Amino acid sequence: MSKALETVPVAATATTSPQKTHPEIQKKPLSWSNIALGAAIQTFEVSTLGQPFEVVKTHMAANRADSIATSLKKTYARGGIAGFYQGLIP
Repeated sequence: MSKALETVPVAATATTSPQKTHPEIQKKPLSWSNIALGAAIQTFEVSTLGQPFEVVKTHMAANRADSIATSLKKTYARGGIAGFYQGLIP
């Protein structure tokens, strides 16, 4: 072994860098009105957009040959506008 390999200094970059301090994160106070508003908006979104799309999607999964237009027509023929909300209220 050569003497040069044994005396190679090790760089100490990790120990010489200054430590960064982060400011403490402050949480916002819990607002029950925001929670109620979020729940109302989510319920509105599910009942206006989500449920009709789920009914059409389930129809298309059960009837693989149907297109989107055909599944919309068959769902409407089955129950009118209320046909898109089947299963929303058991």
